Amino acid sequence: MPNPERPCPVCGSFSCNPFASERVDKSRLTDFSYASRKEPEFMRLRLVRCLNCDLVYAPSPPTQDTLHHAYSEAAYDSSDEAHYAAKTYAGILEAHLQNLSSRTCAVDIGAGNGALLPELLRMGFRQVIGIEPSRQAISAAPAAILPYLREGIFSPEIIKDAAPDLMISCMTLEHVENPRKMLQAIHEALLPGGMVAIVVHNRKGFLNKILGLRSPIMDIEHLQLFCPKSIRILLEQSGFARIAVQAF
Repeated sequence: MPNPERPCPVCGSFSCNPFASERVDKSRLTDFSYASRKEPEFMRLRLVRCLNCDLVYAPSPPTQDTLHHAYSEAAYDSSDEAHYAAKTYAGILEAHLQNLSSRTCAVDIGAGNGALLPELLRMGFRQVIGIEPSRQAISAAPAAILPYLREGIFSPEIIKDAAPDLMISCMTLEHVENPRKMLQAIHEALLPGGMVAIVVHNRKGFLNKILGLRSPIMDIEHLQLFCPKSIRILLEQSGFARIAVQAF
């Protein structure tokens, strides 16, 4: 028997409309198909749109084991892009850090080659940790950053020795089967008064609306695609308060 389809991974509703049919050619899959940056393949899973929170998601994603293997073996060829992305993220993040009472530990989930970690050290965090499943991404890290990187998928166990007051997830929530479970685990791990910073694609952004199903975000890697409404609901249901959602 086929596995039952999952409900909306943000609000749990089964109320949805078709959004896009599946478009997958397995003969075209390579080690870059699950890489952080790549040439658009224009392949996607079947997608539906939640009528409650407006999330677009794949109701029948690959298994966790399949995803873990795909990301651990993924190629990596985006060190230059990661450097400039880290500078952008850091510039936006810095304006919000005044709300933190301490800068004990920052955790970057989906850290790639660790490009954001030096920026976090510069901002005054005494401990930084980067969590990354791709072995090739970790091998591309500068020698000085390697000690801060931990190979694997985020779980409470991988940071059990840390007490973070900042946790960051940039372009990662689209790739996990259960984003609400991940955000709840982040909420639980944070010190009181801690903060989470999330970066996701906005499927209702101008360029994505113009390109429609030809947008590169319509990708086989993406198990869900957010908009301002759905990401706010996800953060609220995960226990967070004082939520700010902005485009950049």
